[in-house]
Amino acid sequence: MTEHLQEAASNGTLEVGGGQSNVGYKLTATREHDEAVRVKISVMAPRDWLLKQGFEHDATLVRQGGARLPVIFDGTLDVDDSISVSLDASDTICPSIEDARQKFPELGRMAD
Repeated sequence: MTEHLQEAASNGTLEVGGGQSNVGYKLTATREHDEAVRVKISVMAPRDWLLKQGFEHDATLVRQGGARLPVIFDGTLDVDDSISVSLDASDTICPSIEDARQKFPELGRMAD
């Protein structure tokens, strides 16, 4: 069973096909049964801007602090999709809360 630890939001830059756009992103941290911490990151991005950049399904999120993270759209984006779409990073598994705090300072202080 997983335990919800914390959610946080931050701002970064989305890079697609040579273009950049300021975006917000969300982090969600949960504790796994083995005490590992799973961090999920998602970005909401404007469909029309993505299409104009030639986006199909993957981009790069430059997080606060400069860390680069690939994000993907499930499927291939086209004009029939919602005006704002979610791009998701692969979940990151950290062995401990301390490791998660170091890798994702956007989360701030998580309860132990």
